[in-house]
Amino acid sequence: MKLTLYKQNKDKLEESIYTAPFVSGRHHRKILEYDQTIDYSNVDLDQTDELIGFVCDVFGNQFTVDEFYDGIPSHELISTITDVFVYVRTGKTPEELKEENEGNDQGKS
Repeated sequence: MKLTLYKQNKDKLEESIYTAPFVSGRHHRKILEYDQTIDYSNVDLDQTDELIGFVCDVFGNQFTVDEFYDGIPSHELISTITDVFVYVRTGKTPEELKEENEGNDQGKS
């Protein structure tokens, strides 16, 4: 899985691309824990910080929570967290799952 964060450097917006290294079973367990304790339809500030910390951990702490907040476009914040959860649960990006499902649907009449 890849994640793009942006950083303003003088007059230029720089793009940094991060790749998730090894994603462990412990990451999956942590999501199960979140499922029991977080109401995803009403996530508060502390929970958002915790979920972003989880994203940082999945990416091997190549960036900090603050770097994530500063580098992610605002409209992509929630969908990025969701995409990371999907990846940890399935080992596939949402795009890969969609392509897989579309491929399965093509064989049906």
